[in-house]
Amino acid sequence: MSKKFLLLVGAVLCALPLSAQEAWREGLNIAGLSFYKDSEAQVQLGSSYTSGDFRRPSEAARLWQGGVDAQAEKHYKNLVFVGALQFDVKHGHDMMGSMFTTPEFYPIDVLEFTPGPKTRLTYGVGGGVVWITRSRWIPGFTLEFQGVNYSKRNDLRHITNRMVINFAPSLLYKGDRWNFGATLILNNNAEFVKAEQLGDPTTDTYYAFLDKGKRYGIYDVWNASGIHLADPGLDRLAVKQSIWGLALQTSRQENFYADVEYRHTRGHVGEKGCTWFRFPGQVFRAKALWNISGKKGLHTLRADMNWEGIDNYESVIDRAPDGGAVTPVEYARNRIYIKRSMEVGPSYRYESNAGWKLGAATSFKIDTDRGTYMYPFLDLDGSAVLNLALNGEIPIGPVTVSAEIALRTEVAEKHEVIDTDEADEGVITYPFRLVDWWDMEEEFNDCTRLSGTVNVRYDFAIRRQQFFVEAGCTTFHGLGVTILPGSNRQTTHLSLGYKF
Repeated sequence: MSKKFLLLVGAVLCALPLSAQEAWREGLNIAGLSFYKDSEAQVQLGSSYTSGDFRRPSEAARLWQGGVDAQAEKHYKNLVFVGALQFDVKHGHDMMGSMFTTPEFYPIDVLEFTPGPKTRLTYGVGGGVVWITRSRWIPGFTLEFQGVNYSKRNDLRHITNRMVINFAPSLLYKGDRWNFGATLILNNNAEFVKAEQLGDPTTDTYYAFLDKGKRYGIYDVWNASGIHLADPGLDRLAVKQSIWGLALQTSRQENFYADVEYRHTRGHVGEKGCTWFRFPGQVFRAKALWNISGKKGLHTLRADMNWEGIDNYESVIDRAPDGGAVTPVEYARNRIYIKRSMEVGPSYRYESNAGWKLGAATSFKIDTDRGTYMYPFLDLDGSAVLNLALNGEIPIGPVTVSAEIALRTEVAEKHEVIDTDEADEGVITYPFRLVDWWDMEEEFNDCTRLSGTVNVRYDFAIRRQQFFVEAGCTTFHGLGVTILPGSNRQTTHLSLGYKF
């Protein structure tokens, strides 16, 4: 596989492992690559195995994964090309639950309850170009595509397809000391869930659950109208989302870098005139890092802040006759779910001139979820989570050993449920909740967990060609687990790479 092939085809674009001194690789502005000169390409084949019962109910009891990831970056006098190619396959045993490829990405979900194997294929291609002009202005762009096929082959069987397209044109201004950049963010993603039952439907009845947030929703036969997997005239559940935004960057040589990013999101569930849900949202992110050179190494101080908010509106739709045809008519929209999340945290990293590295990071995250599915019912959940991590890397000849230990613990929580009618109007109906699933997921999210990771990498050459082998393991342990089937989970991986 040649560099030209990677530059022409390439997967979802991601940077090669590089030093913290190359600060512009931290952001979305590809024009920042014009500051650097090194060309590099890498192909990596890898596999992993995950097992253990400390997991969400939608996760596999045992998961096998394998794939290939290829990346390249080529610098010319006036141009920089980047490209990437990715293919990944996962096979999970005893899986049920979410039919979506990425649970919790959207504010709704659909669950099924027949344990069995699931297979997920992910493929992507992407690339970008930077044009180094004779002026101080440097333009560039990246274009990425990712597709996911997710399937379950025993009843209730389903096939889920996901598509993501990212386009990010960028512009960079190179000053004498200060540099400034801007990136336009354009993203479209869509997911389609199609379910079916083979054989005589009177023999076995399969149920599904439409989750409207916080595991409140509708539990019914899978093809009932309220689940939206098989509505009249529709044979799938369709979700689409558009994202547009702007990112701004600045730096002072390689000593200081900062960027801010704003995204506006707009999504909907349904098609062919039936829009069951609409979920607008906003995202704001910011980070800054300082590189401080010492006599024996480089100190990097960093601060991150992320804020996200999303609202979900459910439509009231009826099918009315119109000239002999039945047409969907939307009468109203009700806001049924609100989520707000904010995370802030500093981190520190030291890179020694001798090659070893040491880092520490902490973050504090506050989440608030509110469900108002029917009057006068209200369910409010709030939590505050603290994350701590220490990591390091030591080169021993051709061998590099890296490790990390981390702690995640909930430091505060708030639960409030209003299920009575103070006006005494006789409202006695309550929304249905999938209590067993909610309790397991809440324990997984709330319990204190410890994790540890160890990786060993060996670099070697064959006929002047550079290769590496890497193996590692990550383990998780949950404290005080009583509802989940276990308190431990691990992932072991092995990969072979070629650099050229």
